[in-house]
Amino acid sequence: MNDKKELVYWIDLTDQTDFDEIIRLTIIDTDNNVLFDHEFGTDLVGYWESRLNGINPDDVVTKPLFKEYKDEIQAIFNQASKVITFYGHVNRLQFQGINVLQAPYDDLSDDFRVIADGPEDTLEHMCDYYGYPLPNNIMERTGIDNAKAVNYCYQAMEHYRQANNG
Repeated sequence: MNDKKELVYWIDLTDQTDFDEIIRLTIIDTDNNVLFDHEFGTDLVGYWESRLNGINPDDVVTKPLFKEYKDEIQAIFNQASKVITFYGHVNRLQFQGINVLQAPYDDLSDDFRVIADGPEDTLEHMCDYYGYPLPNNIMERTGIDNAKAVNYCYQAMEHYRQANNG
């Protein structure tokens, strides 16, 4: 990547606790080109509920750890003109030494929480709201599926933002 691009990332964690570990990271550009897509093994956490992220702990037990990809991941984020995500867990990336905040950062969960005005601000609900056909079965859904969904919703949200500001 020679030119700076808007990047979309999807991250999956083992859970929502202090001991969270990153078990999947997918980065695409806003043209849906896949720049990075890997699952990772864990250091501390050996079990989590697969229904949270669609990743079975047994499927990643032999995968390389996140830290083995740190330089490659940072190099991709260094080329970002903007970073877009949905519940991007920046603190988990920062804990691993990844800086995604060097470019403008747009976490759609902040805006969607206001727009949806409902009890659940999930990726599934955001996709329903914007009409994106996200696969229903989380166990069959990939990081690429999720990142493309975020990208689609971002494009729709940007369209509405521009229409309301004009």
